[in-house]
Amino acid sequence: MSEQIDIPDIPNYVSVDDAAKRLGISKTRVYKYVNEGRLQAVKASHTIMIPLEELDRYKRNITGRPRKSTPPWRVPPTDNDLRITFILVQILSGKTSILKKKLVEIKQSDNYTFPGTVARYISESETFPERVEIELVWRGAREVDIAEQERELEAFRQKLADVLDWGTARYSSSRILLHT
Repeated sequence: MSEQIDIPDIPNYVSVDDAAKRLGISKTRVYKYVNEGRLQAVKASHTIMIPLEELDRYKRNITGRPRKSTPPWRVPPTDNDLRITFILVQILSGKTSILKKKLVEIKQSDNYTFPGTVARYISESETFPERVEIELVWRGAREVDIAEQERELEAFRQKLADVLDWGTARYSSSRILLHT
């Protein structure tokens, strides 16, 4: 039978487990960053503790290859125009953290990809507090089944019905004239 280690509260320090939760990364990655020197830590007996100020300083590396130049503006060809569906919807009171957890679940499950889209964005509005902005960018060259599109959107609405007030949703559709 394994003995549970009781980690004392040390002011301004957190355990590896807490650091991982706060940074949104795995415990294994926290250990790796400590070993690499990307995160400073102290060892007390058999416990590694990380200063809170280290978590504040932590910067995630940019994933992928950084751009060397800004892409030029483009006009979509007439046979492949792009469209955007924009949805602005109110977050139910006190449900922001639950919404964020559900969005992580959606990402991990790889569901609600809206066939025919080339980009999908869900963001917290800085203009309208407590609202979410959803942008779906559709490629016009692909034949889109409107009924399938609506079924996918309805399933998405149902998944988030307990955190978003779909009665407040404002929808707009646009054709893209210029993009990068």
